[in-house]
Amino acid sequence: MAILRDTHRFLHFNLTHNETGEDNHYVDLAKLLSAANRRTYRQGMVYHVANIVFDDADGDADIDVCTLPNTWNTQAAWQLGFKAWRQQQEAAARSLGIDLGRWSDFKINMNADMESDPDQAALIDVDGNTFSYGDWDMSVFEIPQPGSTDPTEADIIMMGNRDGSYPNNTQISLLLELEKALEVPTQDPNLDGDASTSIYAVLSPEQADAEVLAEVVQNIEEHNDLPPYDKDKVMGAGAAAEGRPSAPWVARTCMIKGGASTSSPVAAVGGFSAPCGLLMIESNSSPGSGATNSIGVTIELVPGEYKGVHAYPMRGGGY
Repeated sequence: MAILRDTHRFLHFNLTHNETGEDNHYVDLAKLLSAANRRTYRQGMVYHVANIVFDDADGDADIDVCTLPNTWNTQAAWQLGFKAWRQQQEAAARSLGIDLGRWSDFKINMNADMESDPDQAALIDVDGNTFSYGDWDMSVFEIPQPGSTDPTEADIIMMGNRDGSYPNNTQISLLLELEKALEVPTQDPNLDGDASTSIYAVLSPEQADAEVLAEVVQNIEEHNDLPPYDKDKVMGAGAAAEGRPSAPWVARTCMIKGGASTSSPVAAVGGFSAPCGLLMIESNSSPGSGATNSIGVTIELVPGEYKGVHAYPMRGGGY
């Protein structure tokens, strides 16, 4: 497929830092591209950002650009969630004898904060005029309940914890559901703890020093017989702490030297990939009592063959 030349790959908007300290802002690249280009960009893609430029004339600001973990865990979690959601949609459509609409799409939030935070990127032109949008409704699971009880509707996030008690969950974390479904690795080699005391460990003709051989066998028992990652946890799933980085992960960071005395209050970061096109931009600033920072942001997408931008489907994605 040829690269579409008539594609606007530059997404410009303002972030309003309205408190002293950290403030999170969320970006859905697929939503913004759809509005700018008047064509559907699906969320279930890994989008590639070429660069981001920040400008802040109000004051100094630290900026962290964060994404979902770009790991096979994220891909597998998305695939399982997409498959389950799609099966529910198709079953309902079959019951009515209809096909799913062309704009039917699996859309999720990055985390619980993205669902409730009012700081969502909204495109503007050079004069600050905002764009209008069509339908961009987030997907849900309908969780069956015992007996004749109505199903529970659960919002879908990628990172973090469940909300509510099973089966009455009102929010589902795809990474946590993956963790619950994964088979936990076992020891390899799976030696008995007493292997170093076996008589055969000291009767080997290849090793004259039986004491050395017994020590080596004990090392095999205890060293590197489990994977080099936490076998019981999926990074990004569940509640924070205890080795669970359940907030978005930093991909790029920069410092803006703002204020009227600064000749060029601009900073830029390089490219990166963003699963599902979801970003969290965290600003950290001290604009002064009662003041706010208005930080301009311009995101450039890498050109490519997916409707003019470089993106490839999440595992199991596509229609």
